[in-house]
Amino acid sequence: MSDVPSMKLRRLTAFVFVFLSIALAWFLYSEPHVRTYLCPACSGFRQVAPRIYVDQQATDAQIGAALQDLATAEGLVLDFYPERRSDAVWLLCLSGECGVRTSPMPLAMAYMNLFVFVYPEGATTTILAHELAHTELHQRVGSNRRFFSQAVPTWFDEGLAVYISHDTRYLDVENGVVTGCKAGNWPQPPSDQRAFRRFGATEAEAIYTASACLVIDWIDRHGGAKAVISLLDEIRAGDAFRE
Repeated sequence: MSDVPSMKLRRLTAFVFVFLSIALAWFLYSEPHVRTYLCPACSGFRQVAPRIYVDQQATDAQIGAALQDLATAEGLVLDFYPERRSDAVWLLCLSGECGVRTSPMPLAMAYMNLFVFVYPEGATTTILAHELAHTELHQRVGSNRRFFSQAVPTWFDEGLAVYISHDTRYLDVENGVVTGCKAGNWPQPPSDQRAFRRFGATEAEAIYTASACLVIDWIDRHGGAKAVISLLDEIRAGDAFRE
């Protein structure tokens, strides 16, 4: 009789192991970007520079152009921040024959401060700078604070990425300087990430412009880029976001 509890424990352990294995397999199947990050070579990617991978079908011309755009994007981010703290892995799907196969295909996606997955249409200076700005913010506040506790409103995260990248779809830019956001009757953007994504799927211009307008106003009221850097350090230390 003494073996009965141990048999039940072994069965329970086996069940949990099988359940977790199935859950992990399903997650990796449904998240090709994560699968590629965990094993770039398994997904047909090769390394072309430190922490930069491209798909095997990418041409030399595509790779050269993407690396140049990435370098320019890094310059835009360093125009705002005094130094880089993030060191994300870049997965550049330049041929388009990798990852998500359903439409619409995303331009690029930053996964906290861990990695950025980029599709052909997203391999531009503006989009690369936008995603790099996300990884920098996530690094500075801490991924747990940004992802799990929503310590930074999503409108601030997205609006700051628009601002740093000088995205002319949403901003007025003259001689390389942001002079304001596009005029319009824009809605109040959500602070919650899920709500922001739902809204952004159909009203991208409105939601991103509105976020950029709020960030520009915040920067003007608080004294410039240095105030943003101080804010992120405060949030990392446990303080709340200040309007």
